[in-house]
Amino acid sequence: MEVNSAYLPALKCDKRFLFLYGGAGSGKSQFAARKLIYRMMTERGHRFLLVRKEKCRIRESMYTLLKDIIEQYKVLHLFAFKDDDMKIIYSENKNEILSVGMQDGDKIKSITGITGIWVEEAFELERKDFDQLNLRLRGITGLYKQIMCTFNPMDANHWLKDLMGKQSDNLLAMQTTFHHNMFIDKEYMDELVGQYKQNENYNRIYINGDWGRAHTGAEFYHGFSYSKHVDRVAYNPQLPLHITFDFNVHPYVTCCVWQIDCNAAGELKKAIQIDEICLTHPLNSTKSVCAEFRRLYFNERGHKAGLFVYGDPSGKHEDTRSENGYNDFTIIKNDLKEMHPDMRVASKAPNVKKRGDFINSVLSNEYDGISILVDEHCRNSIDDFSYLKQDVNGNKLKEKVKDEKTAIVFEKYGHTSDSADYFLTSVFAAEFNCFVNGKTAFRPVFGKKPKNHLW
Repeated sequence: MEVNSAYLPALKCDKRFLFLYGGAGSGKSQFAARKLIYRMMTERGHRFLLVRKEKCRIRESMYTLLKDIIEQYKVLHLFAFKDDDMKIIYSENKNEILSVGMQDGDKIKSITGITGIWVEEAFELERKDFDQLNLRLRGITGLYKQIMCTFNPMDANHWLKDLMGKQSDNLLAMQTTFHHNMFIDKEYMDELVGQYKQNENYNRIYINGDWGRAHTGAEFYHGFSYSKHVDRVAYNPQLPLHITFDFNVHPYVTCCVWQIDCNAAGELKKAIQIDEICLTHPLNSTKSVCAEFRRLYFNERGHKAGLFVYGDPSGKHEDTRSENGYNDFTIIKNDLKEMHPDMRVASKAPNVKKRGDFINSVLSNEYDGISILVDEHCRNSIDDFSYLKQDVNGNKLKEKVKDEKTAIVFEKYGHTSDSADYFLTSVFAAEFNCFVNGKTAFRPVFGKKPKNHLW
């Protein structure tokens, strides 16, 4: 039985969870159907389950696909089909495939002896549906039990993406696009690209196979565009580093690393985020973040072009995490003293709505020649810019989530973007002032290496 070479690791995979996700036309469902048929014909004692949110949708997708493949390989006579129930039996060993919709949850509980499950369009399911399916896959057999999920990555906020990050030891996740499908024709490829190229979000999902962004119309950074503001960027040793902090310890302590280059007019207004350092427990402390930054940019790169520090003004307050007389910024200054940091911390945080309006104006229209670019590896920052919501008053809606293992409640988004706000409204203080109230302000000159320091 032929399968795309890209899926060979999935064919051999015996982990409990196999997630096949990516773009349109990538052959995800074709492979899943073939693996199911292969196991039916080569192993004994199977009862597989076909699952979608609505059972009626199974007929037009999974059930029909399985029948087509069986017919293609001219083994139709070896199978029995009960079309009313969408049930398939392999006559040689009595292995069977059943169909069920998650809207009929009670029926799932009555099915026993399940050895494998294929969930098509897994994106439709709620987490509780998936957990119920996982509970059904039990019992002692000589065969590995597996839940295969096939889906397009519609929204990076979905529970599937979270699960992929938490089940790494027991889960294989494979991302594919139509480029991995040897059975697809060029005409279909051209049609696919033509259909989605005008829509940035659909292009990410269906062409590139990347996680998309579910637009609600309530995004705080509504001017942010992945195609416009994300790229692969590199550290420039000739330019100063600008590091900006957010001191929340959960889910991580944040340090984002920026540089400022010249725009087309020769002005230092091209803000480039080259890195993010987001350390989780047990390294979620200011000292640990400083140690990691120092390792990356002083020890390894030998940076000598200057360092400027920004961040949440509340970090200037003493708290129980620090010794008497110390705060987050004194720790930063002491721990990075070899790099001679220039502290640029505002006396208070700027108004959230006003700074949001300013940054959105920069993102949408490059206000006063300012532009923003984020490196593609800064995933937390990109997610913040993409998914953080706005409340009814125009402020940041920082929705809270609970860690399943530690029971700690924290704000899912807003940490890296807060650090970006502090940096952008400080480094472009004159422009921010003009935007807010129309008044001119002293325009600081940034980027000059202090002459009295030896590096």
